[in-house]
Amino acid sequence: QPGGLETPPPEQEGTEVRTVEGRIERFFGDGRREVEFANGLKKVMWPDGRTTVLFQNGDHKEIHADGVVVYHYSATGAVQTTLTDGTEMYQFIDGQFERHCPDGSKEIQFPNGTTKHISSDGSEEVRFADGTVRRTPSQHAPG
Repeated sequence: QPGGLETPPPEQEGTEVRTVEGRIERFFGDGRREVEFANGLKKVMWPDGRTTVLFQNGDHKEIHADGVVVYHYSATGAVQTTLTDGTEMYQFIDGQFERHCPDGSKEIQFPNGTTKHISSDGSEEVRFADGTVRRTPSQHAPG
């Protein structure tokens, strides 16, 4: 099929229920359930516990059974992954990668090989691709 989309076999075609709120719910033989809202938002619940949300702007969010959430930004191509411990990871289309931890610390890997670590106290360490290291102490007053 063009675009890599497959047409489900006839036994997987589902029943459709329209609600008074304008929602359309579809139930499929493979266990999948889709809800399409009047505003264009679409939610797909998979039998393995995953949920996919398709937004009107082209963004989509995957909620995995283990609680990990992966959000794809259509406009920028960026992907944000939120782990169950609150850690957020960002992958940008230019190759930049960021990890934001619940304690406020951050790690940024730039496409040119430079890495930047920001500690929860605000101090920073930058390691450039040539091996040079620059440290900046916290700007917070002690106490």
